[in-house]
Amino acid sequence: MNRFKLWIAAAFAVAVVVPTLAEPDMIVPDVDREQLGTHVALGWNDLGMHCMNSDFSVMTVLPPYNNIWVQVIERGPIPTLVESGVTLTYRFPENTTSSNKVNFWNYAQALFGTTPATDVGLTGKGLTGELDWNGTAFEAAGIPLTPWSDADLANEQPYQWAEVSVTTEPDGTLVDKTTFVAPVSTEMRCNKCHGGSTEAQTARNILEEHDEEEGTNLMGSQPVLCASCHASNALGTPGIGIKNLSRAVHGLHAKEEGNMNCYDCHPGQNTQCQRGAMSIAGIGCTDCHGTLTEMRTALNNGRQPWLEEPRCQTCHEDHGEEAGTLYRQSTGHGGVYCAACHNSPHALMPTTQSRDWVQSMRVQGTATYIKDCLVCHTEQPMAPGPHGVITSYLMVRMLDKESLLTPVQFPAAEVTEDSAFDVADVIHQVGRGL
Repeated sequence: MNRFKLWIAAAFAVAVVVPTLAEPDMIVPDVDREQLGTHVALGWNDLGMHCMNSDFSVMTVLPPYNNIWVQVIERGPIPTLVESGVTLTYRFPENTTSSNKVNFWNYAQALFGTTPATDVGLTGKGLTGELDWNGTAFEAAGIPLTPWSDADLANEQPYQWAEVSVTTEPDGTLVDKTTFVAPVSTEMRCNKCHGGSTEAQTARNILEEHDEEEGTNLMGSQPVLCASCHASNALGTPGIGIKNLSRAVHGLHAKEEGNMNCYDCHPGQNTQCQRGAMSIAGIGCTDCHGTLTEMRTALNNGRQPWLEEPRCQTCHEDHGEEAGTLYRQSTGHGGVYCAACHNSPHALMPTTQSRDWVQSMRVQGTATYIKDCLVCHTEQPMAPGPHGVITSYLMVRMLDKESLLTPVQFPAAEVTEDSAFDVADVIHQVGRGL
């Protein structure tokens, strides 16, 4: 038996008994794996967390503005992405109104120069509606979702569920329905340093300090949109030629680095928005983004916030984004977005939040990233998939072909969560000693 065949045999023996990544010790949602039909819809949020203010009367950093993306795949031996001939509608089953939860609509005209209808956001999208084809996926941008479920207006639920139904045109036949997280939080804890018992009072304290230090008259200009002066790539505002918002905020707070952590401004001690596989593995915010001081230096040296972000391939050499794109913009296997299988940035599956697991549980019966080929394929593929992933079913076929092992049949329906692995990684680890 040659060296390569030994490696393959050893890799198979290891892979079927060792999980690729331990799942968090949490209660799995009561979601049964569905018998998938002709189509499967995979949805995600473009960010791991959308931040927003809870009071817009004094100062606004970010409005209620949530984005959901979905790709529809017609299942078959060779699946195809669906671009037309279907209608995708969305709703938030636990969250049907926003105007009774925040005062955004009272101040939208002063802040953004527009007056959207009640429960309608800045792009014209409401809490129900249709997703639009954007050239690569179906998208609904600018949904004014808040973190308060209708049944509990006192406590935030930052992991709201979005439900998307796919129907065919023109007959309206339902071909799939999926549920996934649309994250949103107001947990920006400015009051930790700036004081104030309410967000409005904290905001006034900040405006007073800004006026004293910068000679502005923000207290006389309420309500204030920070991005009206400081350019923001997140909101698409050009600013007035001074430091962009990210550079101004990170630069100012870098001097307090010893007294602050990321969750003092980003959601947050309760929200825990950094909740994905990297967090489970012990990788923190600063491991990818750098410290406040390092971020200040990078931003002062011209780094463009939101447009230039840490890249997967810095650590994962063979798992990188497409050239010139961020993770959230990258597609791979058959044009499927990375996030369709792996989930949103900062929430890469598996996550510590069980509400994130519902879609994976529905389509493959496990609470991890989408890695069962039969979610999209109706027959087990006879070639490695994305990132060189190869199923144990195919591995056995390869080994049997070479007469290395006694033939073993792995029916497609019995392929489990641990039956897919990156053969290159396993071969490398096992083969070094052979």
